[in-house]
Amino acid sequence: MEDGSPGNDGRPEPLPWDDVQYFLELARRRTLAKASLRLGVAHTTVLRRVASLERRLDRKLFDRSHSGFDLTSAGQELLDRAEEMEAVADTIFSAAGERGRVAGTVRLAIVEGLANAVVVPALAPFHTTFPDVRLELITVMQLANLTRRDADIAVSLSQPSGSKLYARKVAQANVHLYAATAYLGKHGTPASVSDLDRHFFVDYVEDMIEIQALRWLSDVVQSNRVVFRSTSPLVQLAAVRSGLGIGMFPTYLTRDEPDFVRLLPDEVCAHREFWAAIHQDLLRLPRMRSVFEFLLNCLTEELESES
Repeated sequence: MEDGSPGNDGRPEPLPWDDVQYFLELARRRTLAKASLRLGVAHTTVLRRVASLERRLDRKLFDRSHSGFDLTSAGQELLDRAEEMEAVADTIFSAAGERGRVAGTVRLAIVEGLANAVVVPALAPFHTTFPDVRLELITVMQLANLTRRDADIAVSLSQPSGSKLYARKVAQANVHLYAATAYLGKHGTPASVSDLDRHFFVDYVEDMIEIQALRWLSDVVQSNRVVFRSTSPLVQLAAVRSGLGIGMFPTYLTRDEPDFVRLLPDEVCAHREFWAAIHQDLLRLPRMRSVFEFLLNCLTEELESES
């Protein structure tokens, strides 16, 4: 891929860095609305700057689909190089008088319960150390596609796969059955797995779970005993707290629930792995590396202490 169209002297003109930044945002966000919001400009400005870049390169960088803007093979090639340019730009600005300053936006994709109970409570010290890093956290019910740039960094319950991803197993979480004392006072405490057949449960909405590792309760109880379902583990937690039924949760979600009783811990227990992943090219950016290292330290410390 050429770096630019020939100038008057026959030499290629350098790519305008501003246009490359517009390209990067559209490639990562995949829609004009999201890219323009992040850049603080109108939709037409994003289209114009990307079109200008395509003319310079004499390459089509995007195909439009019902889901947004998809990279062509030429666009994917440029994305890899543009992210290298972005990393170099960060280094240049640091060297030009802001050495050690880490700044910019990082988007995280994490399952809701882990984000609420572990990651968010640890953010204040991180912000003190890196006050110019802006975090965007999206809670997910499916695996985030880092290759497609759904997020910059993902923490998931299974080992991610994809081109040029760097993934680390963070820790293991134990998952148990819990009930509130009010529920047990009304329905009794199950003494065996067979006793579970006469109890009531709360669980995820089955057809909205794309992360197989979240289907822990279906391995234990009959679906007709589930009286309440929610896509949110925090809503499920509230339902169990109210005495509606028995739920199955990782230990990190129940540590601040004094009225919860762990049931049949030796007979019913699931083990789930957490993986943190990032695209290799993004790991070169100081803001990405600082957030990724924060997540590794935070999750390893919190989850391993409860294993």
